[in-house]
Amino acid sequence: MKRIFLAEIELGDHFHTVRDAAFYQMNQLLAEGKIQTYGIAEDHSRVWVTLVADGDFEAWEIVSNLPVSGVLEPIITPLATYNQSLDLQFPAISLN
Repeated sequence: MKRIFLAEIELGDHFHTVRDAAFYQMNQLLAEGKIQTYGIAEDHSRVWVTLVADGDFEAWEIVSNLPVSGVLEPIITPLATYNQSLDLQFPAISLN
């Protein structure tokens, strides 16, 4: 059964040098459905990523392949609930 996880990664000072490439790759992961959402702190010190995985091992595998590297080991938390905003979901397809 798929579970939802929140990963928090503390970024290093080097992030500003790879920021644009990281944004592009994170958006690719969103399009591929590998991650659900991501957010980066205004000062670029942290990134939060929500992802769907079968278990802890798969969650760690996805996080280890993210285009950002952390200063410390990421914190990955399984979530009991996750309410996604309606504006982030795809609209219903109408054939009319």
